[in-house]
This record gives sequence, structure tokens and C-alpha cells, in this order.
Amino acid sequence: MALSVVLVRGLIEAVELVGFSRQAFLDASGFDAERLDVQDARLELEEFDALVEVALDLTGEPSLGLRMGSETYSITYGVAATVVAHATTLRDAVDALLRYQRLLSDHAGMELKDDGRRATLAYQVDVGPSRCRKFRAEVWVAGSDRLVRYFSSGKTPLAACFEYEAPPDLGEYERLFEGRARFGREFTGVVFDRELLSVVQLNHDSDFHATLAAQAERRVARLVSGTSFAERVRVHIVEGHRGRRDMASTARALGTSVRSLRRRLAEEGETYGAVVERALAALAKRLLSDETRSLEEIAYELEFSTSSSFHRAFKRWTGLTPSEFRKERSWESRH
Repeated sequence: MALSVVLVRGLIEAVELVGFSRQAFLDASGFDAERLDVQDARLELEEFDALVEVALDLTGEPSLGLRMGSETYSITYGVAATVVAHATTLRDAVDALLRYQRLLSDHAGMELKDDGRRATLAYQVDVGPSRCRKFRAEVWVAGSDRLVRYFSSGKTPLAACFEYEAPPDLGEYERLFEGRARFGREFTGVVFDRELLSVVQLNHDSDFHATLAAQAERRVARLVSGTSFAERVRVHIVEGHRGRRDMASTARALGTSVRSLRRRLAEEGETYGAVVERALAALAKRLLSDETRSLEEIAYELEFSTSSSFHRAFKRWTGLTPSEFRKERSWESRH
């Protein structure tokens, strides 16, 4: 399961809310801060859970998920949260959340139930270490509670439900839910009066919401386009810059980790080295097609130490030497 890097931004914000610096978290976790700046960056659930473990250990705050769900800025979570915030009604907001949840997570565990009297917004939290499941449940329930109150002018849900048993320290639960927390339930989520689904919120902006929704649609389409990791690596190499073709730089540019990139490529039956060689062969052919470039310039552009090493590599890739390739291409262009 892959998650958006915006959830790491939210985690860092929660760490800061309880008095620890961003740098302290980055140092403790070893997370590459440059990944936070990649718009469509993703990470595996296992990596996110490892970051959660670090945050819990660093802060000593067992209910850190409640802080992340209830106090972090909605803008932290990108266009998905922004399009939800500008919906006209709570039902519209939930519909948008369901439609664009892929921007936050590959896991489609969200569900709205409406029995005609009460509505339930539930989320499935069933994988990962126990305290990471608890953390994600807290984020979801606190965030859902916040969403209902935002769209209903402060009216609170009837209950905040958790599948796990009540933890020893209920201080944050009491502060946030004021006696509405319920533990040991069959689902994780919030229960509220269904009439709140149709209340028109004061800050709605239909035109702005439509603009944001169009942007969210484009981003979802980009995520589900089916582009393989091998192809994404190839494009990065062909269109990239000198000095940024090592696996760590490529993983950073694609918004993932070296470990995840290696695993993804393996799932596609690829290795990083093989993909890079094919990409460099394609790039070399493109550069050789420009006859104003010398072989020495091309070798330098492709980061070979000498033109002879480029010559050997190109012969291995294509069966031709660079000069033979140029002659063949020149002949084809004239006939």
C-alpha cells in the first residue's frame, strides 16, 4: 500500500505541535527532507509506520495521532484536503473525500453509511504494528470529528468509535471528544446525526471547489495511469541532469526510497542497472543524432570518464560503435 508524502508532512507537523523540532525528527528517522518537496511523492505503508514509531518514541506522546488528526493544518494535505474544505455540504465533502482518497492513500478503506437517522463515517485500519494501527485510527477519527464539526457550525458527532480497548491514559481522548469516545467497537469512525450531511456550510465556494476538483481529477488520473516504475526511471534518466543518475537521486526525484524503488522494479522483473543502461542507450542515440556534437562531448554528457569507455558501452548496448551508428543514421536520412 502506498501513501502520499503529505501524510509525512502531517506527522512532522504533529511532532512540532508537541514541542519537538522538524530537524530532530528528520535526524532521528533518517528521512530525506527533499522527498517532502516532490508533489506526487509516495511511500510504502511500512516506511510510514516506521516513521510513526520514531515519532512516538521521540515525543513520548502515546496519543500523537489525535494531535495530527485534530490540529494540523488542512493545507498540509494538499489538493485533496483543500477540495474537501470548499465543498458546499458535508455530504459533498465526504463524496469528494471518497473520490479523491487515492491522492492520500492507495487503501480504499473509507465508507459512509446512512441508515436514515444516523450516519457513520468509518475507516478500515487492519494492517501494521499495533501502535501504528492505533495511531492511524486516532488520525482518522480525530480528523473525521473535525470534519463534521467544520461543516455543521460546531455541532459534534454523537460518538467517536475505536476498535481497540481503552488505553491507560484517556486524557487526550477526554479533552478532544468530551466523553464521546467509545472503545472496543466493531468499527473505527464517527457517528453523527444524518441531517448534518445536508447543512450548507458558510464558507462554501462552488466555483473554487470546481476548479480544485478538476485539479484533483488530473492528479488522480496521473496516479492511476499505469506508468511503470521502470518507465519512470527511464524518463528521469533521459530527461535528467548530470550527476543525478545514481539510484538514491533517482529515488528522491520519484518521491520514494531506494529500498522501495528496488522492490518495485523487482516486482516488474527489472533491475535499476538494466533500466539505466537502456535509458542511457536511448539518450546516447538521441545525442548522436545531433552531428554538431562530438563524441567527446556526448561521452561527457553521459558521464563516461573517456570517449573510449563510451565507445565500448555503446557497442555493448547496440552492437554498433557510435561512429557506425552515426553513419547508418546519416545514410537512412538521405534515402
